[in-house]
Amino acid sequence: MRIVVQISRVFTALLFIFSGMVKLNDPSGFAIKLNEYFDVFAADVAQKQDSLHIQLLDGAKLLLQTSYPLFSSDKTAPLNIQVNSESAVAIPDSAVTKDSALTSVEKKGKRNKPKAPRRTYNLKLNATYKKLPAGEIALQAQDSGSKSMAVVRCVVAGKTIYQKDVHFESSHSDVFKTDLQLEPYVKKEGALHGFFLSNKKYSLYLSVAFCALEVILGFALLVGWSITFTSLSMLLLIVFFTFLTWYSWIFNKVTDCGCFGDFIKLKPKESFFKDVILSGLILIIVFGRSYIKPWFSKGFGWKFMGVISLLSAAFGWLCYLYLPLWDFLPYKPGNDIHKIMTEIPRGMRASDSVQMLFVLEKGKDSVSVTTKEYTDGYEKFEKERWKFRRRIDKIIIEGYKSPIHDFAISDPRTGADLKDSFILSKGYKLLWVFTYTDKGYNGANPEISEIFNWSKRNKVAFYPVTASSAEPSAAYVKAQKLPFTFLSADQKMLMTLARYNPTLYLFKDAVVLAKWSGRNLPSTSKLQKLTSK
Repeated sequence: MRIVVQISRVFTALLFIFSGMVKLNDPSGFAIKLNEYFDVFAADVAQKQDSLHIQLLDGAKLLLQTSYPLFSSDKTAPLNIQVNSESAVAIPDSAVTKDSALTSVEKKGKRNKPKAPRRTYNLKLNATYKKLPAGEIALQAQDSGSKSMAVVRCVVAGKTIYQKDVHFESSHSDVFKTDLQLEPYVKKEGALHGFFLSNKKYSLYLSVAFCALEVILGFALLVGWSITFTSLSMLLLIVFFTFLTWYSWIFNKVTDCGCFGDFIKLKPKESFFKDVILSGLILIIVFGRSYIKPWFSKGFGWKFMGVISLLSAAFGWLCYLYLPLWDFLPYKPGNDIHKIMTEIPRGMRASDSVQMLFVLEKGKDSVSVTTKEYTDGYEKFEKERWKFRRRIDKIIIEGYKSPIHDFAISDPRTGADLKDSFILSKGYKLLWVFTYTDKGYNGANPEISEIFNWSKRNKVAFYPVTASSAEPSAAYVKAQKLPFTFLSADQKMLMTLARYNPTLYLFKDAVVLAKWSGRNLPSTSKLQKLTSK
């Protein structure tokens, strides 16, 4: 038993230290994973909201319905309705047949009684809800009088919360505006939903804390410090991680848990079984902790663990501020991003190998058959009254997925796609990544302005990119007096590029030469030296 406990102790301790150090090396990466978990958990515990249905009716006949889901944050929302109508030719009643599309009003009286011609109107109605088009329809409605009427109605959970009778006649145009009071119809979220969302703003701090805790507990187990507290803490931590990986595997959410950062990519199923094995080893340590003796005296042990704790937290924070010490990302220096995006490694498939399964049902029974079985036995299935219900595409062999698959840059002013001009152009280029203009470090702006001016003088292309929308990024440029305008890029792509917000990249053609945190930008003389080679 003693030997088993000691082997479990050393293996578990080293694995905890290794896993914690790899993640501390890139705390922003693990913070992104925590954010994904918070989003997933918040969505899973969220109240199922009703939808708002905007309807257009001709009498009791529903002509159009457009639906929008409600959100827990909804209170009021503007609804604008614009109606345009024009008179069409008058149609005698005798010309309207029973099956005519224009017959929406029941004929009254005897058939042989003379009737006034029906005045037909072409009606166009457009409604906008929350600045989104709620639907447009052109219809022909008729009435025996000089006016006709349509109804615009807003319904939530079967209750009419707004209704407007729209009277129209020839050459008529009108606009109706109202604020829909949605708050009474919105289901309030529970405490858990708010708890998960509120934790998102602390994800970076939680990332450093969790990763540092792994390192601290690993060293504590290795040296035998406060073994009861250490082993039970490890057990609680591994139960927590096992739950996360089980959740990812079963529900296919957060498909990369980040157990070893970007150094070793594990699928949720692999991560779960790794955690199960590790849980077993920790249980051996918990029940066999009497065999573990401390290396140091109690006084020195506290000092040693204090130093380890400070060093672990400091290492993670420095790697956040000044970029990872060991770069395992696809945009690391030396990588040719064009090659990574386009080339498929030898022995890898270009696409997934998919098996199509056909689900057939008969009563309460169901069966899944392959394409060949379905084709060969079609007549048999028909004779036995099996009904086709759905098709399932089952991936047999996964194709190669490039680690860089979402690289894109565009000009928000013109909508021009700049991806190819960046990747395929020759020469040196600078990429200034400012993921969010309202959340980044502003102290680098004087230096980056100087670097931009240097790039213009030396004909080095400069690409400033952000995921912030055009208006706030333009306001930021104006407030900070920056000499350039931001281009647009996807948030996820930029968070992979920039572990610190902001980050500067230097490329030659499509090859990454170097990158710097916004807190440690290179001098123009250094850039001159790098681009003169």
